[in-house]
Amino acid sequence: MNPSVALSTLRVAAVQLPACTSDLASNEAAAFAAVRAAADDGAQFVVLPELSMVPYFASVPGGQYRDWAQAADGPLAARCAALARERGIALFVPFYEFDRASGRYHNAVLGFDADGKPLRAGPVARKLHLPVGDDPPPGYDETAHFTPGDALHIVRVGAWRIGTLVCYDRRFPECWRALRAAGADLVIVPVAGSGGDDMDFFVGELRTHARENGLAVVCANKSGDEILDGVRIDNYGESCVIAADGAVLARRPGNAGPGVVSATLAHAEIAATREKLSYFDHRRIDLYDTPTF
Repeated sequence: MNPSVALSTLRVAAVQLPACTSDLASNEAAAFAAVRAAADDGAQFVVLPELSMVPYFASVPGGQYRDWAQAADGPLAARCAALARERGIALFVPFYEFDRASGRYHNAVLGFDADGKPLRAGPVARKLHLPVGDDPPPGYDETAHFTPGDALHIVRVGAWRIGTLVCYDRRFPECWRALRAAGADLVIVPVAGSGGDDMDFFVGELRTHARENGLAVVCANKSGDEILDGVRIDNYGESCVIAADGAVLARRPGNAGPGVVSATLAHAEIAATREKLSYFDHRRIDLYDTPTF
């Protein structure tokens, strides 16, 4: 990554992957090919969808498919690091994590800089909020499969400070406020499925959080149905890049299928947006129970 470019502008890409199958090697090959295509098109910063290389499996009983989990310093991480280094990009890869130290499983995100070095000071970014629902039948229970993360996660890519909210985490305004308070410029939102939303609401919710907090957003989702043990997960795409004022800079509908959406973000534009739309600075924090937000 050119340091002079990284200081002021960043070409970001959200990769809309095809639905995964139980052939993990094929899933990985598709993901890596898409990352290379994004980099060849000029992306300096690439984000993949939630659980990017395995089908969404939270509709099955807890404990199944644990052989799919990987350590944060395991073989998958090594291959992703090599890919980031090969293409000279910052790369964010959501994965099914097994933490050797605790013996716990997480819905997590690997991050690498353009030299292939891990983007983390401690644990990887982990999903903080775990949903339980009954749609589609027979329902899903992420608490049966994952342990929630216990901290918001911010890393630096050049001059940019990057926060991570995995799928359901995006629902909680406090997360966005806290990331802005911690100095984030950009939030990545890896997603799988539809979450029961229509497509306009899905994008509208992200636009609202971006504008309220002066944060750019890169959201990546899969496209197409995943079928695992007879259960269908509808990944409906809508991967997008959203400016800090809520403007949609790029968006790929699900019916367009797999592909890449990309846009250029500028630090100066984020600063100008925050000066014009001063919602964060105008908060009456003396009235709130949690004044740091």
